[in-house]
Amino acid sequence: MSDAGDDAPPGRAGARRSDLAVLVAALGLSMGGAYLVLPFLAIYLTSERQLSIAAGGAVLTTIVVLERGGTFVTGILSDRYSPRALMVAGMAAGGAGFLLLASARQTAPIVASAVLLGVGNAFFVPACKAVLAVAAEVYGPRVFALRSTAANAGSALGPLVGGVFYDHFTALLVAAAVLHLACVVPVSRLRASAASGSARAMGLVERARSILSDPAAMWLMVASIGFWTCFSQITLSFPLHAQDVLGSPGAVGVFTTLNAVIIIAAQILLVRIVLKRPDQAVGVIVRGMLLMVAAFGALMTGRSAVQLVAFIVFFSLSELLLGPALDTAAHAIAPRGQEAAYLGFVSVGWAVGAVLGNQLAVLTFDRAPGSGSHLVTWGSCTVIAVGTAAAFHLFRTTFRKRSAVLAAEPRDAVGDKSTAQAGGM
Repeated sequence: MSDAGDDAPPGRAGARRSDLAVLVAALGLSMGGAYLVLPFLAIYLTSERQLSIAAGGAVLTTIVVLERGGTFVTGILSDRYSPRALMVAGMAAGGAGFLLLASARQTAPIVASAVLLGVGNAFFVPACKAVLAVAAEVYGPRVFALRSTAANAGSALGPLVGGVFYDHFTALLVAAAVLHLACVVPVSRLRASAASGSARAMGLVERARSILSDPAAMWLMVASIGFWTCFSQITLSFPLHAQDVLGSPGAVGVFTTLNAVIIIAAQILLVRIVLKRPDQAVGVIVRGMLLMVAAFGALMTGRSAVQLVAFIVFFSLSELLLGPALDTAAHAIAPRGQEAAYLGFVSVGWAVGAVLGNQLAVLTFDRAPGSGSHLVTWGSCTVIAVGTAAAFHLFRTTFRKRSAVLAAEPRDAVGDKSTAQAGGM
């Protein structure tokens, strides 16, 4: 495939169903591989590699900080050059990271593998979302729900297999690497459009300055930190709590699978019902955060499998609304030719939230009275979720004005700054 395809202008050609099918398949395979190990990684690092909970949390934080914090830079690179090249590099780095982790026995190579995994995801995520953003102009916001559903389809089977073969964790890591590397060739054949004309000529620094000076983008990123602080508990404090309650590392994977199954079963239908137009995105986010309040409230009511299931149900409903709604909101305020950068910049909130969330777990997880109740952690997350819902509620009017301006006025390839920031705070 020639590079000329990368120069094609965005539009219906960039939203071809065949490209969407390839992207969906790659997401399913790579996420299936990743979730063979990710739900058990905190347990593996603390139990098998004898890392402290603080060190294990630092490894998980490294992955997420690089994965999400780096998306601002990689999103700009995707807009400026080629989303296809960024996605290929991301899959290759992810495969290398899992292979290194399979052979790692000391802290240094474990951290190095975390760096590779984080960087790989940072390359892949905004480029993938940029391709989907083009498709969203044809098929609507449900395209972002399709992405999340595809990812969760892979993550539904992964934890079940990982739980069964947890005693052969090295083999699981190798399998995760193979699945990532298997996606490199099909992804390299995508007809993923890059920006053309004046948009492609726009400098990297100019792109970064444009976003950093946009109040709406900044507000959306900062407000999302609360959600990601709560969300990060699903990979650190909740697995450790579930293991404490159930007494089995493998059984923890059942809850990760339940999380994925709920999203697969309900996401596309529910998103189509509540997110019919891009200007509804922030309102959907508010409702999703109220469901997050219910999720952590459930963990405060008792210490049994019933409370674990209730948490997963409410958490999953929150996640299935928040993911597509955040992507839709970022796309709705992005000038033409800067979609990946805006989508990547909003994902920086995930990186900050991961750091805060993991630190919250480390500082509060064993601070509650009574063995294994962890009430301080769950209470703190409940308060954060309430505050985040309120923050997004305050942003609703500004967002609607901003998205309405961009929807009504034609956006040129670069994204006229006065138009792009009209209605901003």
